[in-house]
Amino acid sequence: MAAYPSIPITLPLGEEGPDYGVVDTGMELGYVQTRARTTVAPREWSFSHNRCTAAERVTWIAFWNTHKGRATVFTFVDPHTGATVNARFNMKKPEIMRDVTFQRYNINVRLEEAL
Repeated sequence: MAAYPSIPITLPLGEEGPDYGVVDTGMELGYVQTRARTTVAPREWSFSHNRCTAAERVTWIAFWNTHKGRATVFTFVDPHTGATVNARFNMKKPEIMRDVTFQRYNINVRLEEAL
């Protein structure tokens, strides 16, 4: 399995995790029941690679072209915990903007955990 390119990530890193709460259901008679949720949403990460060089941009685009779509899974190191997770892209097309001032590129990325 391929690994996500080692291009520096610009903080802040947005992360949305699953909600492990309980669902309360009222009954006509008796006590209120609580049950654990049966479905868990995958974690999602949103971050940017700011001021990438042209070489880093080419590397990222090559990775995107081989792993785009929701079926292709790759490994990603969570910057907060350092844990390696299986992830996939959660976007239809890359968001790459050219920073004219610094002659660099900004790449916005959204990933989701592959469960």
